[in-house]
Amino acid sequence: MTEVLAPHALDARRVIVVAPHPDDEALGCGGLVWHLARLRRRVHVLFVTDGGASHLHSPTWPRARLAATREAEAEAALRELGLDAAARTFLRLPDADMPLPGSPGDAAALRGVTALMREVAPDLVLLPWRRDPHRDHRDAWSLVTRALSEAGMAPATLEYAIWLDEIGAADDHPRPGEMERVGFAIGDALPAKRRAVAAHRSQCGALIHDDPTAFSLTEATIERLTGPVEFYWRPL
Repeated sequence: MTEVLAPHALDARRVIVVAPHPDDEALGCGGLVWHLARLRRRVHVLFVTDGGASHLHSPTWPRARLAATREAEAEAALRELGLDAAARTFLRLPDADMPLPGSPGDAAALRGVTALMREVAPDLVLLPWRRDPHRDHRDAWSLVTRALSEAGMAPATLEYAIWLDEIGAADDHPRPGEMERVGFAIGDALPAKRRAVAAHRSQCGALIHDDPTAFSLTEATIERLTGPVEFYWRPL
């Protein structure tokens, strides 16, 4: 049975939210961070990639324009979640092409994220699920967990899955003895969470209409991720 908790049951005071792309912060943990903001916890949101690969064949939205727009959408989403004044970092790694481990780009990103961990000293990190079936989600998990190791830190972690239940293979799911599932009843946060998701207009099909091959969040995906309980995986 999955334990369902009230958000105030979390005693974390300094929280880092890791979003592989702008929109994952709203979809994956928007309800919980809305509550954390109201509880006056210190929240820092780390956006790992620039999100610029979702509409690669749009003639009117080249990658640089889309990336800048997605950053602005993330700012709007944070306002909806009550995180107007919260710190945020846009790492701006290339969407769908994060640097390979051991490469110069990866080393630079690792140094930057390690410095952020030391600065914030989080007692809770909200991460994408380690085997979520999207390369950027897995790579973002790896980058941040390596940075925590480099910084000599072992805060509590909760991992949110965006795509696991929709397109995950059997091996992507938690293994026996690896994780426990925990839910948070987000209640009053739901309207704000849904507004935060809608703020990502480029990903909801409300902005770009000249790339029929583009990614777009479906109504079913949004509905699945905006229910009254947010679920996370907690390492055992």
